[in-house]
Amino acid sequence: MSRRLVVLLALGACGSHGSAPKKPEAPPVATDRLPLAAPLVTPGEHMTYKLALMGAELATFELAVGQPETVAGKPAIVVQTHAKVSGIGELAAGAAGIHVDDSFTSWVDIATGRPLRWYCDEFATKSEDKERTEAKLAERTGNTIPVEFHVNDAAPTSEPQTVSMPDVWDFNSFLVALRTWEAPPGSTVKAEAFRSRYVWHVDMTMGGKSRMSTALGEFPVWEVRGHTYKLARDGSKRTDDERDFQIWFSDDAGRVPLKVVAKTDYGDVEMTIVDYNPGS
Repeated sequence: MSRRLVVLLALGACGSHGSAPKKPEAPPVATDRLPLAAPLVTPGEHMTYKLALMGAELATFELAVGQPETVAGKPAIVVQTHAKVSGIGELAAGAAGIHVDDSFTSWVDIATGRPLRWYCDEFATKSEDKERTEAKLAERTGNTIPVEFHVNDAAPTSEPQTVSMPDVWDFNSFLVALRTWEAPPGSTVKAEAFRSRYVWHVDMTMGGKSRMSTALGEFPVWEVRGHTYKLARDGSKRTDDERDFQIWFSDDAGRVPLKVVAKTDYGDVEMTIVDYNPGS
């Protein structure tokens, strides 16, 4: 009698199915603060994405990590994103008089992962004017963050932003922070983040794990789901703009954002990775 058959018979005699006890899943947790941690980025790291609506390419989106600098007396790493229309989106935008060639720069504290400064340089809607916004997050006083806004080369005007959360992010630093978020499925985190000139309230929920095929190959992934709405300058909720979105990260050491899907009135806008350089 083979050893394998002996083992099976013994298990049967004991009333066992031969499977190991299932490890109980940890219960979901809710928090309003992501962990203090060094940002999961590398100087020279670069990601390129394609933005599409109903399968038609609209724009390209790039995320690049620069070299360390000093901001507000603290060591910081530069994270910059750049959006530019492409494909059929370039034709549609040109016909509508819309210009998209926008850059957004974050200076992120190397020790805590918190943003110290946020700078936007983007075209105004249906205009060739450039709107420039600087949020001085490191100079927060109480619940007020200094924000300066100006068009083209005009003198900046002050637009202080009232916030309520213990941490306030910007789009770049929040995406980087989510790379390090680990929690059981169903867990939630609340946040406030600058998207460009304004702050948005964000509710994130940890999803499950699966696999995803991309232009770079197939990867194990984990998903987060988000719901967001815009805040007025006084911190109150605006009712004119709410959105839902999903992000999938690679479930490996790199934890690279692979895909983002945002719900719109025109259908799902998908941002999928097409190129990745891990940096040095």
